[in-house]
Amino acid sequence: MVEVDFTGFLVDYAADLPSEALEGDVFAVSVLLILFYLAVILINKLTDIIILVLKKVSLFIIVLLAFYRFLQIFSVKLGSDGLTNDTLVLGGVGLVVGFIALMIAFHAAFSSLREIRHKAGEDAEAPEVKEGEAKKVPEAREVEAKEKVKKPAAQGIISMKSLKDDKKLGVVIAYLVVAEFGVISSKTVSAPNVAVGIIFLVVFILAALFFIHQSYSDYSRGMRHLLVAFVVGGILSVILGHFWGGEQFNELFSEAYFMSDSLVAFVTGIAVSLFMGSKG
Repeated sequence: MVEVDFTGFLVDYAADLPSEALEGDVFAVSVLLILFYLAVILINKLTDIIILVLKKVSLFIIVLLAFYRFLQIFSVKLGSDGLTNDTLVLGGVGLVVGFIALMIAFHAAFSSLREIRHKAGEDAEAPEVKEGEAKKVPEAREVEAKEKVKKPAAQGIISMKSLKDDKKLGVVIAYLVVAEFGVISSKTVSAPNVAVGIIFLVVFILAALFFIHQSYSDYSRGMRHLLVAFVVGGILSVILGHFWGGEQFNELFSEAYFMSDSLVAFVTGIAVSLFMGSKG
């Protein structure tokens, strides 16, 4: 009896499919086109899930790297300077906030796998909707979305109530702190002169406004995140730049700030915090 290795045959044939198709094999071309069609359908259905996972995994990697850079410099400062007030206070804050942000990012990244399974289950169990009802569902969602946008606008972008109701704001600030610690703790490329630094900041702000418009389902919440991150990030960049990065206050409070690592940390912190606060 002849033993047939069907699995091996399939693997070998799949490897030869592209070359067979290029030679004009109709069957090979047909198989490749059908597989391509099925792949496009699958990617189209999984696009939202892929974006969700990619965002959360990216945030986890950013936070992990920033926290690692902070720990490197923290250990160096402890070895060279000992437990000074600057090292103790800022190092303690960095450890606590960094650990919290890392745990949040870790949980978010791996919980996305559960969300994939949950979403797949919802899609499989979704009941069929009649044609008339199918038209009403998007309209109802559109009205609901508009109502959600209107409510925060009436409260004000940075009112006390809106700040209390924004559950993501604390996490946004935590990511901001860790990102700035990471940049100040690592080698980075700052602007070569003041003019370039100013242009860099202006372009970044315009890009941030565009990102909020595209990525936030609630524009008011996005602007609130930007304003809070701008204020907190600006103050923190000066504090970390001096006490953690060794830059002088007279430089940080002058036009030289636009050529400093503090500006890079400021921009990076805002970028990461907005990325975290956006939908998805």
